[in-house]
Amino acid sequence: MLILPDFPHNTRWLTPEERQFAVSRLQEDVAKDSVNAEETTHVSPLRGLWLAVTDWKMWWFTIAATFQILAQSFSIFFPTLSATMGFDTTISLLLCAPPWICATFIVFSISRYSDHTKRRFIFILVTETISIIGFIISMCTMNTVARYISLFLMIHSFAGVVVFYTWMSNTFPWSPAKRAVCLAFMNSISQLGNVCGSYVWPSTWGPSYRYSYAICIASTVLFIIMCWVMSMHLATLNKKMAKEEEERGALTPGFRYLV
Repeated sequence: MLILPDFPHNTRWLTPEERQFAVSRLQEDVAKDSVNAEETTHVSPLRGLWLAVTDWKMWWFTIAATFQILAQSFSIFFPTLSATMGFDTTISLLLCAPPWICATFIVFSISRYSDHTKRRFIFILVTETISIIGFIISMCTMNTVARYISLFLMIHSFAGVVVFYTWMSNTFPWSPAKRAVCLAFMNSISQLGNVCGSYVWPSTWGPSYRYSYAICIASTVLFIIMCWVMSMHLATLNKKMAKEEEERGALTPGFRYLV
């Protein structure tokens, strides 16, 4: 806390040129030239709180994130799922490592490509669909090879969640106070998914855990639907902003939501 910078304008170890560059980047991030420029000005913490709680998008993202975290509850019981393949404890634990090593490269590649293309929903849709396929495979068979392959498919959802959390941050660019409240609220309240997820994998449902996987599938589907609805809404807002800029005769396009 003593060495982390707060804002560029009050960070002493930045040179004047670096400070000016960082400030300009932040201004671009919060869309100073957008049609919502009045919301980008400084607001008090209480005003930021009010702007956050009255924005339905924050609540929508929070509920979607809760479903997504619930669907990822399998990760908490990963060693248990690995043990259902019939190996001893040591081998079962060793078999847990390769899927997560694979997940590291998948998450990095997907998130980087998502930033490069400035698209969000399509990457969430693809990765979450792959994870659903993994859930279905584990539901339908106790074959060792098939169930192990399914673990590699399930972890694709973590690439989706990285893109999703970035999307949440991108969607609330205006006023640091509102942005801070939104991000804190969405991250904290959505952790209720972890609370619920801890009860989704009772030992009595093992070793197939069909009911557990069914809950994960249902949660993932609801998550995808909510993301699709939000992407359609943001696309509509983008069209509205483009039309307003055209009417004003703006020479350069302003802020656009990522969809």
